[in-house]
Amino acid sequence: MKVLFLNDLRPTARAGDIKDVKNGFARNYLIPNKIAVVATEQELKRATKLREEAAERRALEQKEWERISEVIQKESLDIEVKTGPTGRLYGSVTNTMIASKLRELAKREDIDRKTIFIASPIRTTGSYTVRVNLFDNVSTELQINVIPDQESKELNKQMEKVSKLIDNEENVLDPSFEDVLAAAEENIQASNIDDENTSPEETDSEETTDEPKDDSTK
Repeated sequence: MKVLFLNDLRPTARAGDIKDVKNGFARNYLIPNKIAVVATEQELKRATKLREEAAERRALEQKEWERISEVIQKESLDIEVKTGPTGRLYGSVTNTMIASKLRELAKREDIDRKTIFIASPIRTTGSYTVRVNLFDNVSTELQINVIPDQESKELNKQMEKVSKLIDNEENVLDPSFEDVLAAAEENIQASNIDDENTSPEETDSEETTDEPKDDSTK
């Protein structure tokens, strides 16, 4: 089906473009959402005016995205993730995670995850640079800091303590990662139970026993 685009649909088409698209795509998405109309002879007369109006809108949008790009270059994003004691992630950082944080920073909900490019998989904590294509001819580099979340910090701290205790025990040879992890989790659970069972009131004195009587006779 041949349609006339009324609005930009990045990166497929711009307002005023006339394109052949699949019937289902046109009828189920483009036309109901007023992104395009069927390219009848009457509608085609609007094409030139639509292009001119769209060009003016894009010029204004480009200026706004250039301003946002300058803000992004001066900031960095903290991405909290679950990690092991060596700083290795359980998985990897995705462009979806970055896009979510970037929307908060830029105060724009229309930042698409597909515009964020990660050069190589991010699987350890540290600082990284990713590229973001914000708009036509507007791209920037974004600094992200991959850090452990609070749960990982607490668990890794407990694992370090348990690992030291195991190292000090005699006749224990090279505990596995699973052993250390299980011991750390038990330690955390035990701490939580102790906190629940601690009474808010403490006794002020201890019971005393009577002194033995002197039964000796003169």
